[in-house]
Formats: sequence, structure tokens, C-alpha cells
Amino acid sequence: MEKMLNIVLFGPPGAGKGTQSENLINKYNLVHLSTGDILRSEIARGTELGKQAKAVMDRGELVGDNIVIGMIESKLDENPYTKGFIFDGFPRTAAQAVALDDLLQKKGTGISGMLALEVDNEELVKRLLLRGKDSGRADDQNEDIIRNRIKEYNNKTLPLKNYYSEQGKFHSIKGIGSIDEIFKSLIDRITFIKAENDLTQLESDIEHLDMTIKDFDVADDIAPELLLEIDAIKRVEAEEEEEARVLRRQQKKKAAKKVKSLKSKVKSVAKKKVVKKASKKIVKKSAKKPVKKVVKKKSSPKKVVKKSAKKMVKKVVKKAIKKKVTPKKAAKKKKR
Repeated sequence: MEKMLNIVLFGPPGAGKGTQSENLINKYNLVHLSTGDILRSEIARGTELGKQAKAVMDRGELVGDNIVIGMIESKLDENPYTKGFIFDGFPRTAAQAVALDDLLQKKGTGISGMLALEVDNEELVKRLLLRGKDSGRADDQNEDIIRNRIKEYNNKTLPLKNYYSEQGKFHSIKGIGSIDEIFKSLIDRITFIKAENDLTQLESDIEHLDMTIKDFDVADDIAPELLLEIDAIKRVEAEEEEEARVLRRQQKKKAAKKVKSLKSKVKSVAKKKVVKKASKKIVKKSAKKPVKKVVKKKSSPKKVVKKSAKKMVKKVVKKAIKKKVTPKKAAKKKKR
């Protein structure tokens, strides 16, 4: 199961906390927890906690931490399958931070990190004065009031910064630049936080595994007969499994033999059919073709007589030529 991402977002007036809060909610699909919004919602719905808060506020007093924590718990219970929460405007004191940690631990989760948008005082004053011109808010048009608000914020948040720093959860984010640049810085820091939390979870799992192994070692010392019994059970299970394997192998062999015999039968039947078809074709072809008789050619007697006569003539001519030539050659030899 993916670990919940629970972020405490801090920023002085004019740091752009509202804008970046919305961006983070949309990107990571977080539930926004603003104590002001929760108070108004509980009062409007007329819940028991809302009635208690209204009674306190009607007396002109601040709503106690126990009521606020009760409202936050109610909100957590309403969203059991969320990927995480972003806490806006809470906690405001170290005592509230401790109470929030206790509540989240009871729910099986915790604060992933505190992100603080850091902007120098002079830049904040400029931003708020410009915002006051557009919004018409009186507290954004008076420079003295603005500086006092910034000073109050720094004084109140310092203990919280120290509290989360001791837990290694405080992360300072430069709040100067474009909205996209600041948002990218927040994403990079959250990526680091998630990786760090995953590593912590892995270390915790390894530690738990080590403890489990140690528990087995202790059991080995305390109850060796229990381990012997476990070994005996494992042997029986192994034997049963081997028997099942043997039976499966035998069943497979039988099935294979049946398949083989069926295949051979199918082949022989198919072969017979092919032979029958072929023989039928041969018979049909032979029935269609006419039978030709082979007759040996006999040479005619006239041709034989002609050939023998020609041969006799050639022989006679050759002899005559030889007789004429020989006396001349003999006369020439005598003269020499």
C-alpha cells in the first residue's frame, strides 16, 4: 500500500501559499485541511464540535486545541482512502504539532514534511502593497500593519520550524521567482521527501524482519520440541506433495499413450482413404486412354537389293582404279 503524503505548508503573508497549495492539491490529489474552513463547515452543519466551537467564539475566546484536533480527526475519518492531506494554517504552536502527531500516529500515518516558503521581508511588503491596490483590503494597504503581520508570523512559526527540524522534516523553499519555478521547487522537495520516507519504511521493515528472526531464535531455545513438530509436519507435507506429483506424472503418461494411439489410428485411416482415392483415379485414367499396339517396322526386300547392288558397284570401281594406277608407278621406278 502506498504511504500517505501529509504536508504541512507554511508561508508568510504574500508568499503565494494559497496558489501553491492549490497546485499541490491538484497534482498529488490531496485533501485540503484548513482550520478556518473546517470550523466554518462544522458550525454550518451543526455538529457537536461545531456547537462547542460556536459557544467558545460567541464568548470572544479562542477555540481550544482539543476542539480543533477533534474536527481534524473527523475530517480524517471522512477521507479514509485519500492519498494524503495538506495542512494549511495548522499547527500554529508546538503543542498543536505534538497533538497532530499523536492523532496521525493513531490513524497509522504521520507528517511527511513541513514545506516553508521563504521570502525576505522587503519583497513581502512590496507584494502585499501591490495586492492591496487590486483587492482593496485595508490590511494590505498599510505598510506598518503589513510589517507587523510578517513579524508576528516569524515569531509564531520559529518554534514550529525548530520542532520539525529536530524530526528532520523541515524543508525551506525559496519563494522568489515565477509561480511555475516555485512549484517546481516544491515538487522536487516532495520527490525527495517521498524517497526518504520509502527508505525509512524499508529500514523499518528490515528491522522488523530482524526482530522476527530473533523471535524464532528465542523460540528455538525455549521450545525445541515445537520445532521438531514443525519439521515433522513439513516432512509429511513434502511426502504428500511428492505422492501427488507421482500420481500426476502417471496420469499424464496414460493420457499421452491414449493420444498417441488415437493419432496412429487416425493416420492409418487417413492413409487408407488416400490409397483408395489414388487407385480409383488410376483406374479411371486407364479406362479413358485407348490401347496402342506396338508394331515393329519390317524392311522391304526392294530396299535390301538396292543397298547390296550399290555396295558391289563401289567395290568394282575401286579395283579398276587400283589396276590403272599401279603400272604407271612401276614404269617410273624402272627409269630411275
